Amino acid sequence: MHYLVRLIVEAPDAAEARDVAESTMDDLVEWHEFDWYSYTAEESRWEDCWQPMKLSTKKSQASAVAAMEGQFDEFKQTMETVRLMLANYSDEQIYNEEFERVDGHYLSRYQFSKASGYHGNTCQLFGPGGESVISEKGLEYYLKNPKNLWLVQVDAHN
Repeated sequence: MHYLVRLIVEAPDAAEARDVAESTMDDLVEWHEFDWYSYTAEESRWEDCWQPMKLSTKKSQASAVAAMEGQFDEFKQTMETVRLMLANYSDEQIYNEEFERVDGHYLSRYQFSKASGYHGNTCQLFGPGGESVISEKGLEYYLKNPKNLWLVQVDAHN
């Protein structure tokens, strides 16, 4: 599945921001957060990929906030599934993945990992060094201190 990933990177200028973003994406692929990513804007499914934007701009901040909103929507859906499992299955059944099919839900222990927000299929906003930005509080830190920070959007596959 394709994801519009947003990377917050520290760099003195746009060219360096792009290089840092590429290095970060290479790390995320190596860490198996993503299978691969589009290396150019022309190969990407979304506009503005590989076009570094200063994090101090309204456009880049809106993109970062949109990523966080998408993550929160994913989190709410995941938590609904987690609550369903906790309400209807014992610890042993959950541990052994002994679930019946439930329409609209993928019952699996994987849902607990997914709820953490630390993985490529649930996190689409990464900070410097490739760390997952998993909460609004984490995003606020960067938005309040945007000096030398850039936002780079990347089309990634997982």
